Amino acid sequence: MNHSLLSASGNTHAKIAGLAVAVSLVFMAVVSASGTPSDTSARTHGPIVKATTTTTIAGSSHSAVR
Repeated sequence: MNHSLLSASGNTHAKIAGLAVAVSLVFMAVVSASGTPSDTSARTHGPIVKATTTTTIAGSSHSAVR
């Protein structure tokens, strides 16, 4: 067993890469199985704000759209 990645053989590197791929696949399977429900329609929370409301800046006669 190699204890240093600097002096590790190619077999050890392949084992590490294979383990990383396997763990990432298991993680993706668990996340997708416990993910959001399939009816992910656009839901709004809070008040609806009109985007073209003009605001007058104090001390100025200019209006800014925010």
